[in-house]
Amino acid sequence: MEKRVEFPRGKQKEFLRSSRLEINLPWSSMAKKLRIKAGTLRVAYNYEYCRLPDKVFKDICKLRRRDQKRILKEFKAKVVEYDPRAIIGRKAWGETRVKLSDVKIKFCGEPEKFENEKIIVSSVDNKKKLKFPKKLTPELAEEIGIHLGDGFFSNKKYEYRLKGNKDEKKYYDNFVKPLYKKLFNLDVNIKEYETTYGFELYSKGLWNFKSEILSLKSGPKNNIKVPQIVKVNDVRILSSFVRGLFDTDGSVSFISQYGFSRYYPRITIGLKSKELIIGAAEILTMLGLSPRVSRDGENIWVISLNGYERLAKYSKLVGWSNPKHSEKVKKWKEQYPKLGKEVII
Repeated sequence: MEKRVEFPRGKQKEFLRSSRLEINLPWSSMAKKLRIKAGTLRVAYNYEYCRLPDKVFKDICKLRRRDQKRILKEFKAKVVEYDPRAIIGRKAWGETRVKLSDVKIKFCGEPEKFENEKIIVSSVDNKKKLKFPKKLTPELAEEIGIHLGDGFFSNKKYEYRLKGNKDEKKYYDNFVKPLYKKLFNLDVNIKEYETTYGFELYSKGLWNFKSEILSLKSGPKNNIKVPQIVKVNDVRILSSFVRGLFDTDGSVSFISQYGFSRYYPRITIGLKSKELIIGAAEILTMLGLSPRVSRDGENIWVISLNGYERLAKYSKLVGWSNPKHSEKVKKWKEQYPKLGKEVII
């Protein structure tokens, strides 16, 4: 439960404006003294989009050197307790709902079948009974996204590495490892490194499959693109590719503002490759997610999916294989069940 001050309509604005005049400070300076964002004070509280937190009210009374009970009586206000999970809507959250477009895939191609007999393998690959997918599937599309996110594809040796952060052990142990077994019959040796968690292997066959069949580029990933092979008229394949990319290099966060803790959702990904960001944004646009592309400094390009509608639609079309993200969303749903009622985990 949380305490807030309930004013009659128009009285909260009156209280804040009279307080600002009495304290003789601009909104920004007043907010700094109250240790809150200036926009929260000047917009959300001043225009009564949400109730004034009891702590902020007490701090303002201290700045005015006024008795809290007298202020409450003067403005006909009262302190109330409520469950913040029950709050929803423009007045409470200060956010405008958006209407997203329908899914409209502009790619014309069909999922490709592969000529795997051309792949050169080694004797070690044969001993391991290495196999290759016969066509592009959602599972392979997700692996391609994972590859572009966490993978390193050597251009000199038959070396391939796939490593994430140490907080992604569940993802690598419970999803990535079985995925490589299913796709390639590989029992990858996943382990902890100095700063990462994942695996590295040497395979002539896997290297040639990725290079010759999937046309993935080896070496640095600064200028890579969305592979042509995944640009097909298939929602499941496109969604799976996005999931693999965002699960590895993306993030899910919930922003605190307007006096509410960690409620507003953001899905983001930042990469050095402008071409890959533009290509991924094109797919997200086709999926009806209306992404925002921006630049962070000189070297990083960012896709942002902000708001409840985008989170809900992303959860239904794309979703998460990485518990690092899905557990965060699940916790948010438990905290704000009304906001998260359309979000699927």
